Amino acid sequence: MTNEWLEFKAYTDTPVFLAENKQTTAFIGRFTVRMIKQNKGFSRIFTILARGFLFHNADGTICTDDPYERIDKAREFLCAWCSLPYETVSNKALAFHTSFPELHSEFPDIVDENGAGWYYRYLHSLSDYIKKNKENVTKKLHCFAEKKTLKIIEEKWSRKLIQFQYSVYNDRSSADFPLLFDTAIADALVLGPLRTEAVVLSDKELQKIKAYGVNAKTERLMITLAEYYIANKEPVSDWVIIPRTNISAYLGSATYMESYEGKIPDGFMDKKPEMGGVSAVRINL
Repeated sequence: MTNEWLEFKAYTDTPVFLAENKQTTAFIGRFTVRMIKQNKGFSRIFTILARGFLFHNADGTICTDDPYERIDKAREFLCAWCSLPYETVSNKALAFHTSFPELHSEFPDIVDENGAGWYYRYLHSLSDYIKKNKENVTKKLHCFAEKKTLKIIEEKWSRKLIQFQYSVYNDRSSADFPLLFDTAIADALVLGPLRTEAVVLSDKELQKIKAYGVNAKTERLMITLAEYYIANKEPVSDWVIIPRTNISAYLGSATYMESYEGKIPDGFMDKKPEMGGVSAVRINL
């Protein structure tokens, strides 16, 4: 979770699916059923994608170009990633589209010549895999093998894709659609390059967590939260925003946070009320 370059690669490399048993959904990558069906967790995804494009070369090294000169291209990169291979909605007044095949030459690995973006191809590759391997896949995911489910997901996505393209200066944008490409790019410019190495707890910090004597899954959550906290803590504040949805996806289950957060012992962390799938925490190590 703290090696952000690997997270970028997880959202841009060709996905490979391999279900080890029928009890897990972890093989679907940095997504969960809830994220896909409800379009949750994409604020972090878009920001990671924008940072990767703005600040890095294809091999992960730092790009020497001025990121502010690449803002328009970053927006196109996000459009390409989200693209559908057909137009579903056309807002002629604002010229919004849902398909961007013209961006294939610029981003050949992100959108194909028919306009199928990375996320669309991910969904259909996942669907094809589940169809062929139902006996090895949990029933929670069988719905993704159904054309009806994919159609509903794509219809919701097409409406979201129109919303993502609104300008922050549009009267409807900030209040109605809090997630915009513009806000993701703005966050990316503030956060800067992706972290290319993972944060690893010291032996002392690990022993402190193990001393709580919790079960293995709760301990894994505590370690993940502690690593994320250290990686993202700013000098001016003891509080760090935790992307609960994305952490659950990283740990392999949509309900990981809500299932085990309540089992974390008092004294390990303080937290503020959750809002919109994120919450601020202060971890005591």
